[in-house]
Amino acid sequence: MKTSLIFLSNLEILITIKSVQMIKKPIRAVEEFHRAFQLGISSTPTASLDENTFRLRYNLMKEENEEYLEAAKQGDLVEIGDALGDMLYILCGTIISHGFQDKMEAIFDEIQNSNMSKLGADGKPIYREDGKVLKGPNYFKPDLKKIIQGD
Repeated sequence: MKTSLIFLSNLEILITIKSVQMIKKPIRAVEEFHRAFQLGISSTPTASLDENTFRLRYNLMKEENEEYLEAAKQGDLVEIGDALGDMLYILCGTIISHGFQDKMEAIFDEIQNSNMSKLGADGKPIYREDGKVLKGPNYFKPDLKKIIQGD
């Protein structure tokens, strides 16, 4: 029994390490790109990007969302993959531009916990007509301030 518990504990640790690597790997790769192309990298969270930078980040994300929509409409799996990969790349660039690279895992975990609290009282999801998941009675808003500002 102890061997089984140790194995499960080690497996949980391995899964956690892999999850962290899955989040950090693309961010670190995009940091390399930003350094090579002399683009901004913030080492601490900031909302203070110049207007050209935040508009560029927004427009890049908007462009890839449009490319995804077109690829999905056409059922083009390769272009869907391209759009999703580009979205991730641009998102990672935006994360490091705002200095969130060391906070994203905790931010994601907090949002995940909040999203899971949307289940209904019966433990089942509640949907709007268009398929959007609605907030259940136990919903709680993610507390990102404590993660970002350390409060």
